[in-house]
Amino acid sequence: MTKKLHICPTCNSQMFRRFNSSIWTCFECEKKKVIVKVNKTPIKEVRVKKTTSKKPKSKNEKQKARDRADQWFSRYIRLKYSFDANYTLVAKCFTCGNIHPIMNLDCGHYINREHISVRFNENNARPQCTYCNRYRSGRHMEFGVALAKEIGAENFDNLRQTAMFTDNDNEIFFREQADLYRSKVNEIIKNRNIINPWK
Repeated sequence: MTKKLHICPTCNSQMFRRFNSSIWTCFECEKKKVIVKVNKTPIKEVRVKKTTSKKPKSKNEKQKARDRADQWFSRYIRLKYSFDANYTLVAKCFTCGNIHPIMNLDCGHYINREHISVRFNENNARPQCTYCNRYRSGRHMEFGVALAKEIGAENFDNLRQTAMFTDNDNEIFFREQADLYRSKVNEIIKNRNIINPWK
């Protein structure tokens, strides 16, 4: 290939250009142009699809009544098995035995809450720590063994048989349960002369 001597129009230095090459500037000037181009390249816009945030469906009256009943039943179970320690109400986790403030405990059920007939049965529920109840799936085996020892084999069998029946699953039933356990919570607070921890 023949090489011709040319002058760079940018820096006026002499350079050799290959035949039929389209580059007319010297190597140094060309390198500077590339660096400038790289720095000035616009960042491609990433188009993100707009997800329409769906509003959560509002609960109907039956669901609201069920949640209220669950809330009062949970408070009652935790309060029933609580004791005072350094001016704090605490309770023992039924499955692991660790002691926690009642505000940090859950109301654990031996038979799942889907069975409405035993959802609000006091023999079916005990205080459980969050770890056992949520992350260890309620530690079902340990819960069952401890519950059978505490309430006796006969009551334990009755509880399991009761769970097979379908009970009232309506708004009136849940309202009655909420009122019942609200009055029981207030009665415990009054009898034990303690400050309501949920106020």
